[in-house]
Amino acid sequence: MDAESLEYTIPFQLTKTIRRDPYDALQGISAAGKIIVITGGGTGIGAAAALVWARAEAEGVVVAGRRLDKLEETVSQVRALNNGKTKALAVQTDLVKDEDVQNLFAQTIKTFGRSPDVVLANAGMVATVPIGEQGPDDWWNIVGVNLKGVYATAHHFIKSQPNPKEPVGTFIAVNSGLAGLVVPGMSAYSISKLAGQRFVEYLQSEYPSFRSFCMFPGIVQTAMVTATENHFAKYAKDHPDLTGLLALYLSTARADFLKGGLTSINWDVEEMEGHQDEITKQKLLQIKWIPLLPASGGQGF
Repeated sequence: MDAESLEYTIPFQLTKTIRRDPYDALQGISAAGKIIVITGGGTGIGAAAALVWARAEAEGVVVAGRRLDKLEETVSQVRALNNGKTKALAVQTDLVKDEDVQNLFAQTIKTFGRSPDVVLANAGMVATVPIGEQGPDDWWNIVGVNLKGVYATAHHFIKSQPNPKEPVGTFIAVNSGLAGLVVPGMSAYSISKLAGQRFVEYLQSEYPSFRSFCMFPGIVQTAMVTATENHFAKYAKDHPDLTGLLALYLSTARADFLKGGLTSINWDVEEMEGHQDEITKQKLLQIKWIPLLPASGGQGF
């Protein structure tokens, strides 16, 4: 592997094996009978995930986002993959508008007769602007897409179900390693991603019947990466299909030990399975606040 391209991978690496391309443990997982909703599904890893799920013969793939033309491109590609075996739907959605997100799930039910089995909350927004140069409304807009959008998507996924008090299904929030870093100019993105990870922990705690996960998608050559003044472009070596493939894995019972926690497309799933007892009992993949404090398992000075 190119050592330089791993500069933003190694610091977030859990397993000894680094995965940057599709591998056997994630291949061959069937999506038969499952419906997935993918926000941010018109471009980048969202569009790639839609095609992964179509190749896995999902019953339905619903892509959501603000640009209808891009969503329709993804839908056309899905339909062309397996002779229409996977039914595809595009729903124009602005995630910061509650009525739009509610409509997303209403349209899914109208088309398929039921709420989805899996939601991949992938939509996001990024900008690199120092606090003193970015207006409060612009800063809050980024937080709104990255955090309110995730909340609204989970909320309406739950409300769309026959029994919202005990929801079922799989909810996956796409996150970022920048949740764990302080990078000048990226406060809105970093803070919203850190809050998004804690939100997934709350989601799992409040609804144990609901399978909730947080996922690092690696660094893929997408418009979001190139939008950050090309700083991350030279590190973007991860395969775009890995997000969709890991979502397939997370939709199965094999991944139950990761519920409420963080995982990454770069981490080898079989190595993680070998440590599932300690991951579960010690909550190793959930946020620790201030490590020294007893609340986080520390003993102070």
